[in-house]
Amino acid sequence: MASSNHPSSHNVPPPLSHNPICYLGWAVVITSSTLLAVLAVMGIFFYRDNPYNSLVTYLILPGFLGLGVVLIFAGILLEWRRRHKAAPVQYPPLPVVDINVAWLRRRVVLGLVLLTLFFSLSAIGTYQAYHFTESTVFCGRICHQVMRPEYTAYHYSPHARVACTECHIGPGASWFVKSKLSGLYQVWAVLTHSYHLPIETPIKNLRPARQTCEECHWPDKFSSSMEKVVWHFAPDQVNTPYRYNMLLKVGGGSPEIGLGHGIHWHINPTVKVRYWPRDFKRLDIPWVEVTQGDSPPRVYRSPDGPDPLPQDAQIRTMDCMDCHNRPSHIYRSPIELIDDSMGRGILDASLPYLKRYATEALERTYPDTPTALSTIAIRLGEKYQDWQRGESGKTLVENNVKLLQTLYQRNFFPEQKVSWAEYPNHIGHYEFPGCFRCHNDRHQSSDGRKISNDCSLCHEFLDQAEGQAAYGPVIYKISPYRHPLNMPEVWKGHNCTDCHGPNAPEAAKKIKPSQTAAALPASHP
Repeated sequence: MASSNHPSSHNVPPPLSHNPICYLGWAVVITSSTLLAVLAVMGIFFYRDNPYNSLVTYLILPGFLGLGVVLIFAGILLEWRRRHKAAPVQYPPLPVVDINVAWLRRRVVLGLVLLTLFFSLSAIGTYQAYHFTESTVFCGRICHQVMRPEYTAYHYSPHARVACTECHIGPGASWFVKSKLSGLYQVWAVLTHSYHLPIETPIKNLRPARQTCEECHWPDKFSSSMEKVVWHFAPDQVNTPYRYNMLLKVGGGSPEIGLGHGIHWHINPTVKVRYWPRDFKRLDIPWVEVTQGDSPPRVYRSPDGPDPLPQDAQIRTMDCMDCHNRPSHIYRSPIELIDDSMGRGILDASLPYLKRYATEALERTYPDTPTALSTIAIRLGEKYQDWQRGESGKTLVENNVKLLQTLYQRNFFPEQKVSWAEYPNHIGHYEFPGCFRCHNDRHQSSDGRKISNDCSLCHEFLDQAEGQAAYGPVIYKISPYRHPLNMPEVWKGHNCTDCHGPNAPEAAKKIKPSQTAAALPASHP
């Protein structure tokens, strides 16, 4: 029997959803649901790696679906209020649900079924949306499109199979929340074009490496020495090769398994190194504090280091990122890029003067990538237009031009003002101070001890060969370093960066390998 507050069950009123707002809501729900289902299936079978399909499927369409549901409920409430004003006795101020009324019970059941379906799909969609926003594709190609250089370099780095969030966020809820709050500001910066180019590094408030890097790289494990082969090619007609076999004293370990004294001594669990970087890029370090075990801290200062430190000095505890500061977003200099590519056989060293011409092409400044690619093709084409080697020679030149263009696209991004010189790499000490920020024989403690710059602390040269001997067998015998190009020992007493760094004085650049080519006999165009 119907309640006195409801119309007779034989006189069923039209559903509350019969109004324009609900009609619009149902249209939005049906359309977005249909598109969502179609795109979800297409994403599974056809567009699995398409980021924009995932963006629409798991972020945009669910939003419209939720909007449609809100419109339906809003229309129902507004329709109830309209009926209440017209018939306050029959329709009280708030809706009354009496499941004893057959027609009302059917509508309630139908509504519960639809809501259950909606929330079930919403749960699945939320789960997929979460994983999508944590994906590398989302970080590199959608939300952070401005970071295309970082995304490109990442794919050719040692961590190309490690998701961005593994390093930039790591495990745990607290850093997940911090990253999402930071991401909101980044999205706003992208929408309003209020970001800085090139993207500034180091990243402020980056999570400590012990909570990210060391989830995979076990610092307590002792690592023995390892061999590294470095290739260099002279900018002469035959691209004279130089091969260097180095023994890197990686080291590491802990007191339980033997204390290592190699490069990874710095992150040994019994060692704590703190330092004060005077500049934003952490290239100038005038103050270092070292604590070993239970011994009191020992402080080292450079001659120009203030004593005491400024009150606003931000002291940093050394971790992996202070040396491995470019683990995934690596931009290589023209010389390093060409040497490594020729050493691996990517670029053909049989092409005369390739080292010279390729380095000159990459060292030039271009306004944008299309201009760079076309200029590289034109200039190298001009250099080799008189080089008669038949059809095979023409193909050889064309192939090397294409490879050089590919290398440019992976390492240089003029639209974002990104080049290798903008991002110092602290590993080694060839083009940036790196190790020599502290190991320069200038940092001295109060008792007269110095932070040594003895090269043999970290590496030894096992073999050095040039010319055709570089392709011959390796003769392992520790020997002192010999500079390429038969250069006299004028380089001794200087850091590599004095001549090879991006900010080297013009006088020093005269002996830079890529520049010495200008002094070679002009026997080739």
